[in-house]
Amino acid sequence: MRALLALAGLALVGYGAYGWLDAPGHELTGRLIFAAAALAVHDFLVVPLVLGAGALAIRYVPPVARRPVQAALVVSAALTAVAFPFVIGVGRIADNPSAFPQHYGRGLLVLLAAVWLVAAAWTALRARRARRRS
Repeated sequence: MRALLALAGLALVGYGAYGWLDAPGHELTGRLIFAAAALAVHDFLVVPLVLGAGALAIRYVPPVARRPVQAALVVSAALTAVAFPFVIGVGRIADNPSAFPQHYGRGLLVLLAAVWLVAAAWTALRARRARRRS
């Protein structure tokens, strides 16, 4: 199964590489610059933040709450990464208010609150089960 998944992944990478290399010359340069910037942001910003958050969670979060907190951190990061361009209004046109008709900052805060409420309930359930066992 692992070999089949690896082959499928390699096939998708090959298809993507073909699509990139098949682009006109001016687009290829822009795509390569974008890929280099994304790689730099990932390696020098995202990875240190994730490792730092994980180290802090291991050090300061009680064992009963570690998994819920780690899961909430991952989901919060993913939600924020997807919502961030909408929150700051990337591509907003001043004379077209219908392009971004929602209050995306408020929506992100509501979703983050829901994620952390679920994490708190999960932690409470884990603590309750741990007390019953002991």
